[in-house]
Amino acid sequence: MPQKKKLILIDGHALAYRAFHALPEDMRTSQGELTNAVYGFTSMLLNVLREEQPTHIAVTFDKGLSFRHDAYPEYKAHRTKMPEEMRSQMERVRQVVETLDIPIFEQEGYEADDLLGTLARQAEEQGVDILIVTGDMDLLQLVDEHTRVLASRWRFSDTVTYDLEGVKRRYGLTPAQLVDFKALVGDKSDNIPGVPGVGEKTAVKLLQQYGSLEAIYEHLDEIPTRFRNRLETGRDLAFLSRRLVTIVRDAPVRLDLDSCRVRPFDRERVMDLFRELEFRSLVERLPKPERPQPAGVPHQLSLFGEAPTAAPAATHSANYQIVANEAALRRLVTRLESSPALTLDTETTHTDPRRAELVGIALTDAPERGYYIPIAAPPGDPQLPLETVLDALVPLLDDAGRPKYGHNLKYDLTVLQRAGARLKGLAFDTMVAEWLINPASKNLGLKNLAWARLKQQMTPITDLIGKGKDQITMRQVPVAQVAPYACSDVDMTHRLVEVLEPELREKHLWSLFTELEMGLIPALAAMEMTGVRLDTPYLEKISGELAARLGELETQIHEEVGHSFNINSTQQLSDALFKTLGLPSKGLRRTKSGHFSTAADVLERLRGKHPVIALILEHRELAKLKSTYVDALPRLVNPRTGRLHTSYNQTGTTTGRLSSSNPNLQNIPIRT
Repeated sequence: MPQKKKLILIDGHALAYRAFHALPEDMRTSQGELTNAVYGFTSMLLNVLREEQPTHIAVTFDKGLSFRHDAYPEYKAHRTKMPEEMRSQMERVRQVVETLDIPIFEQEGYEADDLLGTLARQAEEQGVDILIVTGDMDLLQLVDEHTRVLASRWRFSDTVTYDLEGVKRRYGLTPAQLVDFKALVGDKSDNIPGVPGVGEKTAVKLLQQYGSLEAIYEHLDEIPTRFRNRLETGRDLAFLSRRLVTIVRDAPVRLDLDSCRVRPFDRERVMDLFRELEFRSLVERLPKPERPQPAGVPHQLSLFGEAPTAAPAATHSANYQIVANEAALRRLVTRLESSPALTLDTETTHTDPRRAELVGIALTDAPERGYYIPIAAPPGDPQLPLETVLDALVPLLDDAGRPKYGHNLKYDLTVLQRAGARLKGLAFDTMVAEWLINPASKNLGLKNLAWARLKQQMTPITDLIGKGKDQITMRQVPVAQVAPYACSDVDMTHRLVEVLEPELREKHLWSLFTELEMGLIPALAAMEMTGVRLDTPYLEKISGELAARLGELETQIHEEVGHSFNINSTQQLSDALFKTLGLPSKGLRRTKSGHFSTAADVLERLRGKHPVIALILEHRELAKLKSTYVDALPRLVNPRTGRLHTSYNQTGTTTGRLSSSNPNLQNIPIRT
């Protein structure tokens, strides 16, 4: 049975505008280019391609003024000019569409809505189902048995698809009646007048009763006087408004289904554009090529004689090998002893190096080459005892005169130290180098960095260990799958050194990198391993004092309000302040539940209006201090060391200062 044809029509300008206003204004590339509209548009486009699996697709754009401006010069007259930040992004949006080889429709004198309506009609006549993707609810008038509309809600990524029943459920009207609805109530966003004095409830009621705009005017004598007079006075405006809001379905464009067919695109062109825009997170959502070609696929995995059945066919000459017996290990050590530098990476069971168990070690001394030594693996898989591996590698790892390269070397240093090996001679950390070159870089992760700098698409770790509740550890992944992944890590890291070192030198950062930043890595690792001592008995004493004071404050708050309630419930607190006590609420924002907000800034505005406000603010401050610090920090003390172990992040800020995480020891208040 042939596949049912499905056409996706994208409302280009409307979708990009919606993204521009919905997504953060700080979405910029490392070069400062604003990309929020481009990102949102592209993300929605890729989502629709993935979820709807269309056979055909096209994008429409507005082009100049339309016939509506001739009919009503005030049409959209109050709209501000397109911001320059948006205008520059529209060129990028078009570039995305063109690079994905999607046809574009635009026509002088017509809006994109008219082209969408015309194309949808022509598609229906050819037996095709249509999904219109937009940020403009005006397009709901096009919904019928063959046409649906997908629109974003308040959150851009939150979408809803309207069919006939969906439109009826939301508006109480049919899609065709929405035109007459807008004719009556107007549309402030487009400066469409409607009938002055007729609101949405009245318009819906009239259309439900009479069916259409003409029928309403045919039965004016049946309508209550106050609305009858308004309708009579506004008759010309009503029919003018209907003309303005009606989407034309016979615009001078022709749908050629064959040219709109979803077809393979030039993946390299798309990848180049995504690198330029720094859309690494969208790469995985691109339609997959018929034969995937990930970087770092092994050319051979020969040292124990079995090729991994899970690995795809090789696409380049990378030589990745599994070292799973002592003879192979000795040969590897012999080779590495004569190498000028050594790149390494550890595979483990956890992202926290102080909790991670060593699963394997990957090494290389040249591009397109890698060696993986499995230490812990599923039953039946090849592996070597940890002691055997360390006995062979320690002379290399402990040699301060042999330069070591890596990505996030502090992690590997800590893991190896806990396993019984010291790592000396740290010479190049590609993560630190990228951060030093561009502190605002979004490519500090190895996968992102290889993609941006080497144009290599690496396998994400989730392909091996999964996500969420079904996630496993690297120890449970077959060696045949871990090996190409681990070898690719050291291969790409080794190649990155050759790319990043010249840039460090060119920007006169080489001395800072080698003399300060690289020397800081082992110092920070030692600080993390040593940990921070907490005076837990003193914190327990403070916790008791805070608990007593919080109890006193709670009693005082209840007395001021006149009854007991849950102070931590924002809804109950809102009722107590604005209903029971009647505090002024004019101009205050409401929450989704309809209650007035009791956020800190709101309470600060009310300070002095009633004694209870100061009590509530003190209660909140002490409660946070107790729960976040006084009670929480002692629970994080490592029972083995008796100390608190944080992570000091060398690349965590754009200013060059260190940051602290898990837990953050830098935001503990020094006074309260």
